[in-house]
Amino acid sequence: MVAPVLTVSLVASRTDRRSFCEFPYQLYRTDHHWVPPLRHAERRRWVAAHNASLERRWVGRFIARRHGRVVGRIAAIVDPEFNARWDEAAGFFGFFECVPDGEVAAILLRQAEEALRDRGVKTVLGPINLTTHDEVGLLIEGFDSRPMVLSPYNPPYYNSLITDFGYQKRMDYYSYRWDAGRAASTAIERLLRMAARGASDADAVCVRSSDPERWDEDGRTFLELYNVSFADSWGFVPLTRAEYEQRAREFRPFYHPGLAIFAEVASRPVGFGLALPDINEILGAARGRLVPFGWLRLARGIRRISTARFLLIGVRPEYAGRGVGVLIAHEMVRAGIRLGIRHGELSLVQASNIGVRHVIDAFGGRRIKTYRLFRKSLKSR
Repeated sequence: MVAPVLTVSLVASRTDRRSFCEFPYQLYRTDHHWVPPLRHAERRRWVAAHNASLERRWVGRFIARRHGRVVGRIAAIVDPEFNARWDEAAGFFGFFECVPDGEVAAILLRQAEEALRDRGVKTVLGPINLTTHDEVGLLIEGFDSRPMVLSPYNPPYYNSLITDFGYQKRMDYYSYRWDAGRAASTAIERLLRMAARGASDADAVCVRSSDPERWDEDGRTFLELYNVSFADSWGFVPLTRAEYEQRAREFRPFYHPGLAIFAEVASRPVGFGLALPDINEILGAARGRLVPFGWLRLARGIRRISTARFLLIGVRPEYAGRGVGVLIAHEMVRAGIRLGIRHGELSLVQASNIGVRHVIDAFGGRRIKTYRLFRKSLKSR
């Protein structure tokens, strides 16, 4: 009996799990912009003991094969807390990778939709790689440079594969480039002078770098500020302590205390900023593996990293509009210059967040990439 030409199946066996994780390394092997993530880290994403985000979410993973050869993959995801906060009947698709073939994309997306429909989902959002704290959106503009750490990346043809199957724009996110030689605008300088004139007031804002000796204490402060600052941002779901601690452990070897900033008023933390040295700058040399010499290459390379991804600036809602974010951004820029950061990427910024976009523009940022989140309403059976 001849096997079907094109099939899609649930990831169930050890071979399936390996194939799911290995497929991107095959798909992107000739793409010089793609940065191979560490294989062991990709495998650990699917082990609950190493990824607390799996504990509260349902996930179904699928692989498409043509004549037995893997040609695509996808995951269907349901996040009950996201639905409780933002949409009572939504599901995600994520981890979408596919050869340039509409038939393969269709069978993958259809399978994910069927799995989500079986769980009461009426609207599909994606791509979202498990949670809204992970990679979100499809790269649709800005294919002329490599992705920075934790940034989505995909070939240009993915856009048509997804839209041809009925998906439409839900929202866009932007990425901005900042160069050390670009000066801040006069508007930013004026805001900084205004903040300085209020330095003697009881509400004066003090800005400090994180302290490696206070790792646990600063970590608790960061988590509390993160969850409070972004609570009203669309799609945000509070990060649990277990999720935060796992993520912090993974990036502790690469973080620099000068790029983690806290703002305080009368010793009370009111805001924070976080940038990570862009380890993608050196990961390419490891080719996704740490043996036999991967760790040595990484250890040597970390000291030479000259780029960073500016991930977050958050301010308590009651301090919004008082220049706290500008002060944090200014200190992060100064710290980056002191540390030899030649340029950074500020992302992901919701296109609808006009206030933040104006601040980035004023600091000399220029938009270089656009990511799109898609949605599709599922028809009832």
